[in-house]
This record gives sequence, structure tokens and C-alpha cells, in this order.
Amino acid sequence: MRVLTISKPYVAAAYRQKLTILAEQGFTVGLICPPAWGSQVFEPDAEGDQYWLKRLPIVANGKNHLHFYRGLTAAVREFKPDIINCEEEHYSLVTRQCLQAAESSGAKFLFYTWQNIYKKYPPPFSWTEQAVLNRSAAAVTGNDEATQVLRVKGYRGHIAEIPQMGVNFDWFAAQPADTSGRRIRKRDLGLEPDAFHIGFAGRLVEEKGLDTLLSAAAQALKQVPRLRLVILGSGPHLPKLQAQSRALGIENRISWHMQVPSTAVATYLKALDVLCLPSRTRSNWKEQFGRILVEAMAASAIVVGSSSGEIPRVIADAGLIFPEGDSDSLARHLVNLAQDENLQLTLRERGSRRAQKHYTNTVVASLWGDLWRHVAAESDFKSR
Repeated sequence: MRVLTISKPYVAAAYRQKLTILAEQGFTVGLICPPAWGSQVFEPDAEGDQYWLKRLPIVANGKNHLHFYRGLTAAVREFKPDIINCEEEHYSLVTRQCLQAAESSGAKFLFYTWQNIYKKYPPPFSWTEQAVLNRSAAAVTGNDEATQVLRVKGYRGHIAEIPQMGVNFDWFAAQPADTSGRRIRKRDLGLEPDAFHIGFAGRLVEEKGLDTLLSAAAQALKQVPRLRLVILGSGPHLPKLQAQSRALGIENRISWHMQVPSTAVATYLKALDVLCLPSRTRSNWKEQFGRILVEAMAASAIVVGSSSGEIPRVIADAGLIFPEGDSDSLARHLVNLAQDENLQLTLRERGSRRAQKHYTNTVVASLWGDLWRHVAAESDFKSR
């Protein structure tokens, strides 16, 4: 079976192990992605590509729902897929382009959605959405609420709820009880080995709730002077966050790392004591998954997240949850964790087990393989 995946996140090498595993399972796997997405340049695989790969130029680079590929039709004809697996939202222009390429080549078509809030879109996005919902062989969702949204929109086809990518355990795994190894990794990264490090990794935008984390850290520092923050990422909210840290008097307790390759994120996570995702729901957005949470669990960092969107379901009993925007509650969690080594070990072990059971690339690839075989065997997939 020949399956062609088309999606922009695969410029990051950390995300492509899933495709190699599926190729090893007997699928003929292809990938089309751009040479770069935004500021993220394509990262070559350390072990070499295990699948057919085409990096096509795109129009509107970095614009999520407006971009499309140059030369896509010719590339699809070259690969000759049985299935086109478009891991993009159903209302995006690139998804309509991929649907048309699938239909012109006789391939079955899948799309992927994280959209966990019901929205109505103006043309041409509404036209794209309707065409994709009517003419896809199956849909894949990243969370339960996205599945519900598709059903409300009238989609009656097959839906599989599968993480888009899993975790590469070769990169991320760390032993929960290995405190000496964590201290060594801190030292190697230039962090204080004996400090209690709370980390965040992601884009610095208002909805990620970093202001809540800074306020909580300022409170927690009064009881835990050895607490430190490690912020990985950049974004438009950075100047406000740095100003807030100065106003709170904690600027010397924070290390900012604005350009961290995806392949280096694992090194930081394996050094952190806690990974915090303090997202806040907005009228047009709530946390759709929080991939960094499962990477942190694999790395045996304790995960603490807000109540926004999918975060509580991803963490389950493997970490701690606080009401979004509640810095007092988050501060109490940070203090309790810093002062209770037994709780630390319990949550590290739970997180590691949960990541291994649900979120490895091997587990995720198996789910994708089952879906592809189901779609290949299904003949009645046209307009429903």
C-alpha cells in the first residue's frame, strides 16, 4: 500500500520517526513537506530518510490556513499513492489542494483536525470545509472535542482519534529515579545543578499563559528560594513577559532560550524537574493537545498543566492540574513538588508509564497503520 503524507510540521526531524516505523511495517511511505515552515528549516534525519521524500516550495510560508504547495500535482503523480494522508485542518486551502490532487490521481483522502471549538468560516474556507467533509474517506482528530465538532458539522464518515505524532523514546526517555543524571544534564546545559527547575517550551503568545507561570513562580520563590524558570521558545509576548519578570523581581531566576532546535528539546526536558503548560482558553482557542506534555512525561519531567482544553485528559493522573489563570493554585503545586521528593518520584514514574503506554511513536504508528488498512479496505467512502 502506498500512502503519501502531506504536512508542514514534518520539517522537524523529531516528528518523522512515525513515518520510518510505518515504512518498516510494510507500507510504502511518502512525505511532502516544505523546505521550511516559518523560521523552522527542514532538519535532516540523523539516520537518513527511510521513505520517499519531496520538499516542495510553498506560497504563504508560515500562514497556517492560507499556504499551498507549488508542484504538488506533479509530485503526487510521481509517487502514485493509494491514499493521501493530509495532516492539515479541513478548512485550510492546502487541504482543498491535496483533496483535488487525490481525486485527480484516484487516491483515497484523509484529513487531520485539532479544531475543538465549533466555528463557522467565511468563503473560501467554508467551501473548502464542505468539499473536504463531503469527499474524504476518513477523518483523524487530535482530541475528543474535535470529533464532536465534526459530528455537529454533519460529518458522518469514519473518524479515528489518534495523536498526530508520538514521542521518539530514543531521544526523550529518562529514568524517573535518576536524580544524579538530571543534575549532570543541568550542569551541562549551564543550569544550576541543585536548583529546582520549572520549564516551559513553546511559542510565547498570550494564550499560553506564561504570565500566570511568572506570577506563580514569584510567589513560590518566597518559600522555595532554589526555584528557577527555564523558558524555551520565542514569540510576540516575549517583551511583555520580560517586563513582567523585572516588575516581579525574578528576572535573575529565569533563563530564556529563544532558538532551540527540535532535536535539542529532549536534552532540556531530561534536565527539568517540572514542565508546566499554563494555557488559557480564549473565545477562539483552547489547548488542543499539548504535545510537549507527552515529551516531558517520556523524559520523566513532572507535568503540571492548566484546565484548558485537552490538557487534563492528556495528563490524567500522571501530573497536576490547576484552574487556568489561577497563579495561587499553580504556586501551591510548585511549592508542594519542590518540598516533597516522594511526590516527585511518584509523578515521574506515572508520567513515564503513561507516555510508554499511549504516546510512543511505535504505539502511534500502529494506530495510523490500522487506519490506513481500514481506509484501503473500505469502498463506500464517497459523499456521505
